[in-house]
Amino acid sequence: MLVETVLKNLSFLFYLSLFSFTSVAQVNLGIQAGGNLSTMDFTYNDEYKNVEVNYTSGFIGGIVAQFISRPHAGIQAELNFSQKGWIQKDTTMGNNIKYDNKLDYIELPILSHINIGSGDFRGLFNIGPYIGYALNRKGTVTDLNTGESETYDYTFDTDLDNRIDFGLLVGLGVEYRFSFGKVAAETRYSFGFSDLDKRKIRQSEVSQFRVLGVLLRYTVPLNAKASKAKTDPQ
Repeated sequence: MLVETVLKNLSFLFYLSLFSFTSVAQVNLGIQAGGNLSTMDFTYNDEYKNVEVNYTSGFIGGIVAQFISRPHAGIQAELNFSQKGWIQKDTTMGNNIKYDNKLDYIELPILSHINIGSGDFRGLFNIGPYIGYALNRKGTVTDLNTGESETYDYTFDTDLDNRIDFGLLVGLGVEYRFSFGKVAAETRYSFGFSDLDKRKIRQSEVSQFRVLGVLLRYTVPLNAKASKAKTDPQ
């Protein structure tokens, strides 16, 4: 299957990068923050066949550690708080109702990190798997005819809901290097492989996240000796 093939390739990239830790690595530690635009893919799900599904916005931010142990390449590990969700509009049967669904996740991406070019200004490319756990879920129901809305806390059902989200993340951006650290801007897109809804009439039904994110990141080197090494050429 396609998903299994992708995960095997990601595992190969991860262990290849992990092998590079046998040499001295430049270690960078920092923080990042930005925003998400997320939606849900309900492909082949009859329940959403006549429902309009749109993007909703949220926050993403956390800590990041980079281990650069080869020229221009290494591993980037992150621990993020990430808000995801989707908006759906039901105009069937005379309805005009909007449902705004939001979930808060703790996410752990493990990425192959590549910086492109030389000097202070460089491009960057990140790719790898992520896994997340939903802390909570809230919903807002709005009657578009009257403007009245109601917000509620959603209670997870272990038989119906999947709180684990995992998938593939791809990011492109730029970074600028100062004497006191690096500042980076990155745009990324993530493809969820796990289904939020365990209920399936057909195996082909999916309920997976699609997320576009924008991040600003600041990192500082922790080991000055490694930061001057050839593993991350100036």
